[in-house]
Amino acid sequence: MSRNLIFFWIGFVEEGIFPNNCVLSNVRIFCNFIKKMSLNKTIVLFLYMSLVSGCRQQKSELTQIRPASDSKSEIAGNITINGAYALYPLVKKWSNDFMKIHPSIQIVVKKEGTGQGIEDLQAKQIRLAMISRPLTDEEQTEGIWLIPVAKEGVAPIVNQRNPYIKIILEHGISPKKLISLFTGNKPMTWGELLDTTSKEKAVVYTRADESGAAVVWANFLWKESTDLKGIKVVGDSEMIKRVQEDKLSIGYCNFSYAFDSVTGERIKDIQVMPIDLNFDKIIDRKEVPFTNIKKAHRGLWLGYYPKNLTRELTFGSIGKPSDPAILEFLKYALTIGQASVASSGFCELNDVYVKNALENLK
Repeated sequence: MSRNLIFFWIGFVEEGIFPNNCVLSNVRIFCNFIKKMSLNKTIVLFLYMSLVSGCRQQKSELTQIRPASDSKSEIAGNITINGAYALYPLVKKWSNDFMKIHPSIQIVVKKEGTGQGIEDLQAKQIRLAMISRPLTDEEQTEGIWLIPVAKEGVAPIVNQRNPYIKIILEHGISPKKLISLFTGNKPMTWGELLDTTSKEKAVVYTRADESGAAVVWANFLWKESTDLKGIKVVGDSEMIKRVQEDKLSIGYCNFSYAFDSVTGERIKDIQVMPIDLNFDKIIDRKEVPFTNIKKAHRGLWLGYYPKNLTRELTFGSIGKPSDPAILEFLKYALTIGQASVASSGFCELNDVYVKNALENLK
């Protein structure tokens, strides 16, 4: 087969002519296969048309179940939502945009933490809970039905003006020392954390509310969120503010709060702290902290970032919802609403996630 035909094929891939839900890895494998085999042009063309047809069919299937966002529906109702601080900005935007399409549906969104959201859901005070952590064994017995809407990571953070920032970025802090710092019975100095002679104490901040971020961070340290110690703050915004104000501080937050939602760059005076995962006191390529939200998301999806510091962000209800207004809102979040996920600092769901979630709504 001629080299020109091979490059013609590869050009289709690079120019994005294939639908978004085509798995490019499979395409690259096929390209390599073509280069190695002496296939005639008729066979290559047949294989090419088969792959494109399959991709288009998959995209058609997804398109058919997308809500008709450009026409105002007669669906009416009220939806009350409470829960995770991390999800609030995104869900608030979804709600405002959705109500413009469906003016007969009213949505009220509050942010009081995942734990409070689940309590309100169990008490039937709200219709949907924003949940940013796995359910406990007890909560699972309550019949809470979950559907994913985005992915997120939790990161340890320090002040960029920390006098030991160079050492922190070069050597990081091991999980063992982080366990002692966040759950130990006595304060630790930066010298103890970094193996230097510094006597300045590390100022530890943790969450006072029942947050998903606290649960994820505690699980990473093989602890419960109730084991975490430090100065208590409510919500990611207050965590960021406290760490910005204290150059000797250390805390943790959701990815979406560590980076600017507009530029995607690090928030002023906030540095994602590298974790010395292999205890060699050297920050390797996979341990280098992310410098912007795009790289953070790439690291999350490629598995560079510790899996136990990532999680699904979900909506929860008592049993699978049957209210047409709620179902239409959830479909919106999974389809048109995904366009707002990345700009809110989260990882959007891939097409497999979306398709499975939409099937779960039927």
